[in-house]
Amino acid sequence: MILHSSRTKPRSAVVVFAALLGPLSGAVLAGSGCAVSNDPNGAAIEPDGGIVIPMSDSGDEASLADAGADAIEGDSLSLPCAAGRVCRVETPLTIGSVASLSGRSKDDVWASASRGGVMRWDGRQWAALESTITETLSSLYLTADETWGVGGVLALRRRIDGSSVKTVQASIYTLTLSGIAVLANGDIYLSYMQPYLSGVTAPGVLAKLMSFDAPLMIEFAPDPVLAATNQAKQLPFRALFHVPDEALWLVGDNAAIARYPISPSLGTGVVMPVASQADLFAAWGQGDQLWAAGSGGTILHFDGTDWNEEETGTRATLRAIFGFAPNDVWAAGDEGTVLHFDGERWSKIEMGNYRRPLRAIWGAAPDDVWFGGELGMFHWGALP
Repeated sequence: MILHSSRTKPRSAVVVFAALLGPLSGAVLAGSGCAVSNDPNGAAIEPDGGIVIPMSDSGDEASLADAGADAIEGDSLSLPCAAGRVCRVETPLTIGSVASLSGRSKDDVWASASRGGVMRWDGRQWAALESTITETLSSLYLTADETWGVGGVLALRRRIDGSSVKTVQASIYTLTLSGIAVLANGDIYLSYMQPYLSGVTAPGVLAKLMSFDAPLMIEFAPDPVLAATNQAKQLPFRALFHVPDEALWLVGDNAAIARYPISPSLGTGVVMPVASQADLFAAWGQGDQLWAAGSGGTILHFDGTDWNEEETGTRATLRAIFGFAPNDVWAAGDEGTVLHFDGERWSKIEMGNYRRPLRAIWGAAPDDVWFGGELGMFHWGALP
């Protein structure tokens, strides 16, 4: 039985949920709806009709099927991968979208895709991993020996072997999971958001996952407080970012931003007021700094003291951001937009004829950066 919780109850309350625990079936998915394949020319990973990864921005399935025309002969993306340029890299994905990227090293990079697809780069090629889920994992998080993900109301933990997959359904009212992070002390945090509806703003939730084992329990984190009044405030969060040993950041609609310090457990969250109304979809940070990306080409930067809105030179919605240092930050989003910050200014990176939304970025080094989106995986720098 799944017990639903009301936000009118005390925030310290522990909520119990039913769990779907693995290991799951060892069979490789095949057929309509959730097929993945180790063969780059094999079965398709089909598009997801869910909230986080729409089938296409236009809603036209045919437009997705024709997306291969973005990589025409002579397009710069079809050239071999080399230093100082972006190239297209073959994957098992033949229809749908890359939803999230994360990695441990240049030879261990993970990607989630539409309809439960999970792929891994081993330094030589992208291969589809065994999966029996159909939910698109909109966010991945990697610890030293496990991969975590969330999608819809599903939270997942696994290794490479499909028999290691363990999942749990954590349903809270009408909210869906948007992020997961594992602190150094082992605490697991989930962020929930309201499914995106145009013109609707609803508060998100941060919760601690007490265990992946039955009986599954979560504990709500207190809402962040306004420093000026010390009053708690509910905010419409959409994305979660973890700066190890420093903070959990939450960003969302109308430039909602909050910071929860870590020392080593989670501390009291603080609302970070910003002079912007942009909807924020992604964040990346280092130390006490943070960059948040969103609608209208918005990138907000917190330097540890003050917030500044960056001049990006684009109005395209930015859906992913990742960096290595304050003078080496990448952002990507709609219309095949890829931007790079060198510490002085944001520059647009040539993406040939690709004009689809990009949704994910991860890199092992400044010359080894991956970008994923609709019907495409791309790489900055040389590959073996």
